[in-house]
Amino acid sequence: MKVELRDYQMDAVQQARQAIKAGAKNVLIVAPTGSGKTVIASHLIAESQSKGKRSAFVIDRLSLLGQTSETFDRYGIDHSVIQGNHWRFKPEMLVQICSIQTVAKRQWPEAQLIIVDEAHTITDTVAKRITPRDTITIGLTATPFTKGLGVLYDAVVNVTTTNRLIEQGFLSSYTIFSCVEPDMEGVKVVAGEFEEKEASKRALQVVGDVVHEYMDKGEDRKFICSAVDTAHVYELQRQFLAAGINCAAYTYKEKEEDRDEILKEYRKPDSTIRGLITVTAASKGFDCPDIGCVIMARPLRKSLAEHIQFFGRGLRTHDSKKNCLVLDHSGNSARFWNEWNEFFENGVTELDDGKKKPKPKAKEEEEEKEMVKCPSCRAMHMPRPSCPSCGHAYPKKLAIEHVPGSLKELVATGNPGLMRKMLWPQVVSIVLGDSRGPDLDQRRAQAIYHELTGTFAQARIETTTPEQPTPELIKRIKANKLRYVKGKEAARRREAEAA
Repeated sequence: MKVELRDYQMDAVQQARQAIKAGAKNVLIVAPTGSGKTVIASHLIAESQSKGKRSAFVIDRLSLLGQTSETFDRYGIDHSVIQGNHWRFKPEMLVQICSIQTVAKRQWPEAQLIIVDEAHTITDTVAKRITPRDTITIGLTATPFTKGLGVLYDAVVNVTTTNRLIEQGFLSSYTIFSCVEPDMEGVKVVAGEFEEKEASKRALQVVGDVVHEYMDKGEDRKFICSAVDTAHVYELQRQFLAAGINCAAYTYKEKEEDRDEILKEYRKPDSTIRGLITVTAASKGFDCPDIGCVIMARPLRKSLAEHIQFFGRGLRTHDSKKNCLVLDHSGNSARFWNEWNEFFENGVTELDDGKKKPKPKAKEEEEEKEMVKCPSCRAMHMPRPSCPSCGHAYPKKLAIEHVPGSLKELVATGNPGLMRKMLWPQVVSIVLGDSRGPDLDQRRAQAIYHELTGTFAQARIETTTPEQPTPELIKRIKANKLRYVKGKEAARRREAEAA
């Protein structure tokens, strides 16, 4: 089978050639998820092979080695595999698929062309090999945000953008729902990200909401779910199984042969596994086109690349799905809203060279890019007259901002900042009226706030100035408490009758 390129893929190849003719030795090709990175690589390697030249395709994780080898077989590219004692190792062959872990221990194969997959993961082994610029190197990535990429690569080529691929039908459209997320206020930051142990503790508090939201909005679609750590993975799995939804944990704790069997079953169109729960093992280079729902349950603070990589697991097209549903229990979609929307629309024009850059001036049109959250269905989208998910029509902007006057009206706005500003100080006042200690008071206030709004307040009692609660709020809290007590009494009666 001959490698056939789409128009935008061929255009990217031509741009890379022009950059090389202009003097570039290392060229980074930015290819969004689903745009065909491996197809482009196969084309370049097949051309090199036809000219009798040697090439090396470098892979940063073993789970992708077999996938790449199968692709080369499909296109009739004879190749060898450099990985441990692999049965396909034949050093005399022109094409070598190389495990980065193996070439780090051995020497690099002779090559006139090096292709580096997942090039945003910079390793010393690759950096030392391509820095002398004595060989043409093509880097491939979907997320070109790593610091220092501009030092290693001389030029960057955008294959296309995610939004163009969606418009052309090569990628699936998506709908994002803003769901209950953990309160990350005060979580320690380590190396730019939330400290794992505390982040896991916070995320475990909303596991029930994750399962409930999938049952409510997931339409029984095949899903993939992110988690903070293995403890979070297994608790998500436990609660999904308890709800009658078969799902599998996919972490480093599972044996390699078990992970292979899990993926083999999960990829089947009629798979018995409805969902896959993972930390990072399936966040990149993982293809399963019929994933129809992406559940984000791992809050990220700075890792835009990780967010985009995981988002992409559900963007491939498949006959079984009309679009991809994203249930965001992490807050990541809102946290990275401008950055990932900008990248989806325009790609990247400049790589980070490691030098400190001045902060960009605020754009006048930035307000037009602000996220809108539908108060009816909680779908997140760019500003428009109505919600693209449920059709809810938004009122026209007024010259004077309308401040919601009732509790119901306030909650209906879905505006977390406005709710926190107007509602949280009143909740704090009620809780402090019957104080039971700082830690318990904080948990009680968050529980009350969550019951009222469906979200946790990004705030702490000790830094809040209490405000006099309205009669409406006091009445609502009393009604909720009474309903809770009656529910517990009814449950006890049912248990007594069953006994």
